[in-house]
Amino acid sequence: MPGVDLDQLLRLLRDPQTESLVIAQLAGVPREEAGRAHRLLIGLAKAKPEEIATLPGALAAAMCRAAAEAGRADVLAALAGHSSRDVAKEAKRGLHLMKVRGAAVPELPRPPPPAARPAPPEPPPPAYASAPDGRGERAIWMGRPVAGKGIELAQAVISDEHGLVELQVATLGRKEYRTFTSGLVERGASMAVVEIPAGQAHALVAEAHAATQRAGGKVPEGADLWLSRLGPPSAAPDPAAGLAPLPDEEEREALAASAKLHDLALLKGWLADEAHLRSVAGKLDEVAVSSLYVDERQRAEQAKRILADATESWLDPARRSLLSRRLHVVARHLEDLGEPAHARAAAAAARALASGAPAGGIPFARLLVEKAFPTAGGPSDAAQGASRIDRPGLVR
Repeated sequence: MPGVDLDQLLRLLRDPQTESLVIAQLAGVPREEAGRAHRLLIGLAKAKPEEIATLPGALAAAMCRAAAEAGRADVLAALAGHSSRDVAKEAKRGLHLMKVRGAAVPELPRPPPPAARPAPPEPPPPAYASAPDGRGERAIWMGRPVAGKGIELAQAVISDEHGLVELQVATLGRKEYRTFTSGLVERGASMAVVEIPAGQAHALVAEAHAATQRAGGKVPEGADLWLSRLGPPSAAPDPAAGLAPLPDEEEREALAASAKLHDLALLKGWLADEAHLRSVAGKLDEVAVSSLYVDERQRAEQAKRILADATESWLDPARRSLLSRRLHVVARHLEDLGEPAHARAAAAAARALASGAPAGGIPFARLLVEKAFPTAGGPSDAAQGASRIDRPGLVR
């Protein structure tokens, strides 16, 4: 339409001697549309506004000029809202000219004010998670913005054996929430608290909730409602994903270094089951007082055999699978904490457990039993060792 002389176009439309092809070429429209415009112009007094509005842009604009001359304010009013800016502009110009001449013209509806853009949804605050303790329990903290109220903070305790163990929800002011989270990692140093994506935290809690339900257990009060507010979760990540075995020599070195993991604060409390350790303590007591051994060397050798057998018998396939998954989670945490060497050691021990390797060849696994009996030489030491099963407390 730009560059089309509307007055010339209108003269050609009114001239019965002008072929529609000439008009079509001037307006850049199909020939049949030029013929339709000619017929509408001849019967303009009775032409319907909606018929004129369907003409191509240049023809519709020319018809606006004709409508202004003919006093068809209704046509101009209808085309003032045309999708083509040029047509709408010509229609409004025609209405203005009619009004200046004293003709009655309809008031054009005022365009509605632009709809206010909804504020983009507030991104979820960072989430945090602890490493699993020796019983496979870990804490998850996640927040949800609540309009006009602040941040809804949820603290969940999940277990790789029992699912969703605990859920506490409270609403904090934003400043209070920032204060809480800024000190969370520092206060939770012994639990290796790290920041994780909010979606991952949601997935972990939802997975634990589903595990509790499958086992027929009782989920914490309010957990169903709270999870429903978060929407559908994504799939929980596989903790072993991305932790592929190292080259053979590096894998052996990492596995050998797994004993040092017990020196870390987050793994000091890891021990074999209390009932199993008490059974071992009883056997060590018997060795300590038995007359079958002629000297301390024989007693120490027998104690060593008892500990080795106890470790192997404790690590049945189900427990190996559980510990392997648990250690893979720890490996991820150690990576996030910037401890790659310890992360490699944890992952190597996890893979060895999953592969069925003998317990004697997995230093980390051996110490789950052996460190409960530091001397393995006297009944009092054994009994005390079996009772030293600490569980890290939650960060409050």
